[in-house]
Amino acid sequence: MSRNTSQKKGGQGSRSKPRPTRPARPAHRASQGAASPLAGRLVELSIDTLALGGAGVARMPETIEGLDEFTGAGMAVFVEGALPGSRVRARLTAVHRRHAEAVVAEVLSPSPEAVTPFCPHFGLCGGCSLQHLAPASQLAWKQRQILDALKRIGKVEPGTVLPAVPAPKSQGFRNKMEFAFQSTHGNRAEGLRLGLYEAGQPGQTGSGRVFDLKACPIFPEAGVEIVHAVRQACQAAGLSAYDRARGEGFLRHLVLRHSVHQDAFLAQILTAPATEAQGRAVQVMGEALLARFPKLTGFAHSERGRADGLSQAERTRLTLGSAVLIEALEDVRYSISADAFFQTCTPGAEALYAALRELADIAPSDTVYDLYCGGGGIALFLAGVSGRVLGLEQNASAVADAEANARLGGIENCRFLRADLSGRQPIPARLPEDFQTPNVAVVDPPREGLDAGLVQWLTDKPLPRLVYVSCNPATLARDAGLLAGAYELAAVRAVDLFPHTAHAECLALFTPRTL
Repeated sequence: MSRNTSQKKGGQGSRSKPRPTRPARPAHRASQGAASPLAGRLVELSIDTLALGGAGVARMPETIEGLDEFTGAGMAVFVEGALPGSRVRARLTAVHRRHAEAVVAEVLSPSPEAVTPFCPHFGLCGGCSLQHLAPASQLAWKQRQILDALKRIGKVEPGTVLPAVPAPKSQGFRNKMEFAFQSTHGNRAEGLRLGLYEAGQPGQTGSGRVFDLKACPIFPEAGVEIVHAVRQACQAAGLSAYDRARGEGFLRHLVLRHSVHQDAFLAQILTAPATEAQGRAVQVMGEALLARFPKLTGFAHSERGRADGLSQAERTRLTLGSAVLIEALEDVRYSISADAFFQTCTPGAEALYAALRELADIAPSDTVYDLYCGGGGIALFLAGVSGRVLGLEQNASAVADAEANARLGGIENCRFLRADLSGRQPIPARLPEDFQTPNVAVVDPPREGLDAGLVQWLTDKPLPRLVYVSCNPATLARDAGLLAGAYELAAVRAVDLFPHTAHAECLALFTPRTL
């Protein structure tokens, strides 16, 4: 499961210089490589807010027991696992110049927004870190984080804040999960695990340890049964997990996809380059799985030779059954292969795209640009209300997927071109006929946000409507500030695409600034 990290910025407490008559003592704030006398101490904290990334935010108390000269009163403390409105005893894990980090040691008084987590792995698993926060509160805090980022980073405020869109489902909503193999005995077959990564310490993206999955309520139950069957089959076949540190072993990841439209699954086993015997063992396992699970309609064995942790195939060695799933958002169908990009929450994607369509207010004669179009998800969804849509995307295989999806649905008013959307000329000079001047542009950039060249292109001649789809409030805020010379931020709308996580999705409408 994917995990989202955000840079944390806290307030700055008062500083005092050491008295000249005494030797200087270590400051309470650690410099690079310097240990702080606060690290490891327990402090009682009242949690005020929720930061980007999901940590609770408190302020350092006036005094710390056992520390004579303490000057950090009021400094921000980011407490993993703490909820707003609670009071906790927290253990400080890191102290920096402007903020500290901590973990909850004991909840002294719970938050009024707290609920009982429904997953048996909550607290161990690195995902669903906000499962103990009420869904309505999750959405409200995500909206607040987006607005705070726009004001603090971008120095802009929206003309209208539209009602946030809640997650259509709180359980069983994931259509893709990536599970990792690991062995407790190096790269040997003994002690083989298949599951998710454990949560890491503050400041880390994970512990690097995999736990055996027993349940995953955010994924369809039939998919978890496939996970158990794969683990048992790999153990019985004596297949070992890949060890990145040694560059040895075989099994790397199991990727499962689910189509809501078909109620079908596609499985992909990702391994190191296989020997003939290993390839045969995986094929036998795939054949057995297809026979055992009627909803499993496809099985792929893919290989990756690089010593990294990515679950992306370099080549596909074997495909059994169907190589794709068919998904639908409203009346638009999409063909999804094992390696294709598609939003990982189908009902959430439909809600997001519907809200985008409403915000864009597209006329039947409008020309629409879908920038960073991927496999054509947004472009094809908007085709029915547009005159024509042009999708631009750097990844050649994604462009091919978009074109195939257009053919699948018989959509003829969409065109797709490969473009890197960066540099001085992000938009190609040669465009298809009638696509030169857009009325609406939709940008759905990666977490890093818009490239400077594209910002320049958008501001040189402002478009009538620009809709920004953001998965990172910080970079949305930065880009909103860069666009502010040419555009008004007319409206924003939060969308809870990934409930129980700190992931905050947002739609922002920009219109030309009036002189």
